[in-house]
Amino acid sequence: MKTITLTEDAYERLAALKTSPRDSFSKVILRVVPKRGTAAEILAAVRELPPLTDEQARLMDEATADLRDPSNWRDPWATS
Repeated sequence: MKTITLTEDAYERLAALKTSPRDSFSKVILRVVPKRGTAAEILAAVRELPPLTDEQARLMDEATADLRDPSNWRDPWATS
């Protein structure tokens, strides 16, 4: 068991994530904060996925078509 100190704002945010009065802050943190991983672990997990169906591949291609066109690229932080 460890003791931590939180600001009032941080405490309120954490408390708002509780799903029931019996939900502990430890459970909330484990549920919400992802475990740190590596790129190698992500790659291994992706390799375990089944291949895309033709329909899934078509939908993915459709969804990313605009990203391949440089005229659609813009800096979201730019003011103009």
